[in-house]
Amino acid sequence: MAVIDWAQFKDNFQYYDKTIIIEVIDLFFEEYDSRIAALQKNIDENDFKALAFNAHSLKSVISNYMAPEALEVTRKLEELAKNKSEGEINDAFSKLKVTTRELVDELKDYVAKLD
Repeated sequence: MAVIDWAQFKDNFQYYDKTIIIEVIDLFFEEYDSRIAALQKNIDENDFKALAFNAHSLKSVISNYMAPEALEVTRKLEELAKNKSEGEINDAFSKLKVTTRELVDELKDYVAKLD
């Protein structure tokens, strides 16, 4: 099953040429590890304000790729951080890592086909 809603993805990027699409996706790849590390640091330090901010930022990036599950999990992590729901944050973050890694893998396959 696809992580990305490809019909929506194509609609979202319909006005961009292949080079721009690849650049946007590559930027996501370049930032991915540091974004995940920042979220982990925020969790480790119980910095709910930074966690909410960083989850929101990641949510904004993910929304470009029309990946509904990854988007929903990121939205949930942001909401949990805002509510300081410590007990649920680790589970949400674990799920976020899985769903966003699936997104990265699917985007890598897509970029490889574009080249």
